[in-house]
Amino acid sequence: MPTIKLTVPQGAWNKDEKAKIVDRFTNALNEVAKESGKGDIKPYIGVQINETAEGGYAIGGQIFG
Repeated sequence: MPTIKLTVPQGAWNKDEKAKIVDRFTNALNEVAKESGKGDIKPYIGVQINETAEGGYAIGGQIFG
């Protein structure tokens, strides 16, 4: 089962926004699978959104949160 893992700062996205993220990531991966001849794998795609604790997220060496 393919799994997409996304790590974000805690509280960065609300429940509705997370639902949109899950939907779009799932559809994007499924389209690539279809285009490459793997068929419709949408029922098998998992998406995990992990929220980091304060100070547990960094970009370019700069800690956020």
